[in-house]
Amino acid sequence: MKKLKAAIIGSGLIAKLKHIPAFHKHRDKVHLAALCDVNIEAARQAASAAGIPTAYADVGEMLAKEKPDIVDICTPPKTHAKLAIQVMQAGSHVLIEKPMAQSVEECDAIIAAARENKVKVCVAHSDLFYYPFIEARKLVREGAIGTFRGMRIFLSTPTDYITSKPDHWANKLPGGVFGESGPHIVYMTLAFINPIHHVSVNAMKLMGEYPWSPFEDYRIDLVGEKAASSVTMNYATKQWMARLEILGEDATLLVDLEAMSLVKYRRERLKPVPIGMSLLSETGQLLKSLAVSGLRYTTGSLRSTHDFIIDGFADSIINGTESPVPAGEGRESVRVQNMIVEKLGAGRTKAES
Repeated sequence: MKKLKAAIIGSGLIAKLKHIPAFHKHRDKVHLAALCDVNIEAARQAASAAGIPTAYADVGEMLAKEKPDIVDICTPPKTHAKLAIQVMQAGSHVLIEKPMAQSVEECDAIIAAARENKVKVCVAHSDLFYYPFIEARKLVREGAIGTFRGMRIFLSTPTDYITSKPDHWANKLPGGVFGESGPHIVYMTLAFINPIHHVSVNAMKLMGEYPWSPFEDYRIDLVGEKAASSVTMNYATKQWMARLEILGEDATLLVDLEAMSLVKYRRERLKPVPIGMSLLSETGQLLKSLAVSGLRYTTGSLRSTHDFIIDGFADSIINGTESPVPAGEGRESVRVQNMIVEKLGAGRTKAES
């Protein structure tokens, strides 16, 4: 089997911590040949540290010389559409960090370019590929919790990760830091509720010491035809948290993405014995999840979310199958995200008037 050749545009943290290790894990399928960044010194340093043969400052030069099969775009969202179209016009398949682009119109231009140049697009909706999220989708699809009735998502991101940094690119996005992590709550919701018909948004400014940050607490409802997703996103603590509750008629799933755990539980009767039995079952399931995760860690078989994405995308190119996250999914996520951003903008304007 002929190896695919890959290149990455952007040498920031997401490339160094997530994408490069995932490419290296699949050297049997993909050779990571080049890294490109407008800051050539940053590109050279990152390439040298990761054992990537060549660094470039110019995308056109990199495409002409390397002729990669896959180009992975790890740059700020405002650059995604222009770079993706340039890459596809050169004949390369493209992997795009979330969000796919900043507008539906940009997404449509990417989709059109992919069609015209007969190449594939994959969007890095990474949280879809946590082990417990994969299992939760399977259980819902198989009817293990009965009729799906709705969901709740709770994300907490420490203040010092982005919010406290005035020059961080995410603070300059529409909606503030929501523009960086908001795509996660949108595409996770769309995995269960699609399409989203309307949204409601309440956002609070909690930390006056960071005037560049419009909000640090977001409460969002994403409403579909027969179910809704209620979301809390908080950036005012030192805590990381990524949890989902998926409510079915017959049972509920509690998903902890960071602990890699999934617990299915029932609370049909509020009596001591049924609740006690439920707690015993939940504890047993949690211990089993933690044991499985520990075994994966110790045996080296634990796969990162980007590992799943890059492996799956390479397979889709080699075998002519569908991308792990097709462009249409990326487009729908951007459409819903921009519904939220529009509400955030309206709320901020009203508060300031």
